[in-house]
Amino acid sequence: MRIGLDIGGVIIGGDGNDTFFTKDYLYTPEVSLAFSSIRNLAKEHDIFLVSKAGPLVVQKTRAWLDDREFFLWTGIDRDNLVFCRMRRQKAPIAQLLELDLFVDDRKDICDSMEAVGIPAITFHGWMTTLKKIKEFSLDRVH
Repeated sequence: MRIGLDIGGVIIGGDGNDTFFTKDYLYTPEVSLAFSSIRNLAKEHDIFLVSKAGPLVVQKTRAWLDDREFFLWTGIDRDNLVFCRMRRQKAPIAQLLELDLFVDDRKDICDSMEAVGIPAITFHGWMTTLKKIKEFSLDRVH
């Protein structure tokens, strides 16, 4: 299965002060359980990161992911990172990537995925999301 994940609010920006839009962006915490959850997902699925960001946030996001050794730690291919400038571009990108499922913390993004036929999960923490992904995966088998 090919799963798309948003970055902000799903991977970056966990508990504590959100410093991502300051000069201290590297101190922004990960979302609780994000790395271990994604590493486990990547063992069975192809994972793609699709995020809306302008040039400065793209640079900060890449630096944050590199600083945390995200790709090494999770096993996700660095080429599976895609940025777009506008939120409305996420669904067409997901179609081009032939994603089977998308996870985002914004309901409007999930709705746009559903509108183009890509099932989506609105992110409310990794424990809940993993359970929903497993249920979705099992439903596809049956």
